[in-house]
Amino acid sequence: MFLTRWLQLTGRLTADPFPGIRTPRVETPLVHPLTEDELRALLRTCQPDADDAAPDEALHHRRDEAIIRLMLETAIRKGEVVALDVHDLDLDAGRVTIRRGKGGKPRTVPIGPHAISALGCYLDLRQQHRLASTPALWLGARSRAFSHDGLRRAPGRRAEQAGIDGFHPHRLRHTAAHRWLAKGGSEAGLMAIAGWSRTDMLIRYTRARASERAADESRRLDLGTL
Repeated sequence: MFLTRWLQLTGRLTADPFPGIRTPRVETPLVHPLTEDELRALLRTCQPDADDAAPDEALHHRRDEAIIRLMLETAIRKGEVVALDVHDLDLDAGRVTIRRGKGGKPRTVPIGPHAISALGCYLDLRQQHRLASTPALWLGARSRAFSHDGLRRAPGRRAEQAGIDGFHPHRLRHTAAHRWLAKGGSEAGLMAIAGWSRTDMLIRYTRARASERAADESRRLDLGTL
């Protein structure tokens, strides 16, 4: 009850009107990461049909795959994805510079061969877009730049096609965090690429499968063998 405490300190209240009442604890809802099968299904929707020759459709397929793979590998925030410019990519070095991170903190994150390939294919098609000379990395339909709403709708359509319920782009950040730890990545490394400065954010994004990862780690450690 910070407000009533402040009112007392400033003389606006002579006594606490809510004695013994504590601020209710708000539980952060669990966000479950996508499974490996769901990820594969999501990426399959980005593969164009053999007879799909429409330039716009091909661009959208490659753009959406590049976005999904980038978010999946780096745990990048939605706003950071939308804010990327073309010159933020260094595909030869396998890294992406996030200039406008949360709190104004820039950082550089590594990307692997799958994300590099997807981004390269998208950039090739991007050169044919009417706005190809503009700095924004992602380009949308009808000769428009890509917006926050576009980031919500584009992967959302892919998830619907893949039969994934309850999808929103932020689940890819949770998924990336879970997979990093599940594959043996360090907590410090995950905090660095995700742009977290507090361990409570690490716990928040990875607690949905914490017991599952602990069980796998216990089997690998095999502490009963003497």
